[in-house]
Amino acid sequence: MNEIEKMKKILEDHEKRIKLLEGTSEESKTSEQIPPHQKEEILAKKANVSEENIKKVYDLEENSLTLTKLAGADDREKTKNAALLVLLGYKYFYGKGEVLSQEIRRNVAEHKIPLNNFASYLKEITPSLIRIKGKVRSPKTTYRITTLGEANARDLLKRTCED
Repeated sequence: MNEIEKMKKILEDHEKRIKLLEGTSEESKTSEQIPPHQKEEILAKKANVSEENIKKVYDLEENSLTLTKLAGADDREKTKNAALLVLLGYKYFYGKGEVLSQEIRRNVAEHKIPLNNFASYLKEITPSLIRIKGKVRSPKTTYRITTLGEANARDLLKRTCED
């Protein structure tokens, strides 16, 4: 086995361990087997809010969601909050570990928040709360929520429902 093959094997092993630690591969498989109404119930229990409040924050369609309620003092905070809530929603409702940047941007724009500083605002919560995959401004760029980001998003969801 030459050096390149050894390095490739090591990197693949690391990737597998990361996926296992973050639970991304198993969660996406089990999420597809759960009926849609139970997904709302699961998220409501984890965030300690009612299912009715979940429906006030998320407008769910067949394969996309839209935030209908968003908390934040300024555009910077609202952009970060929108990203966390969108990533949390896609993870629980659709079993998607990664979400296209365009989808988060669409949700931010729905609340009439300018998109000119979108990437710089999200860099402030990267890599602790979210992870970016791809080049900035690329249509293929995706974001993924971390375990700490998920905990923060659930707290944010609870605060948003209380407002």
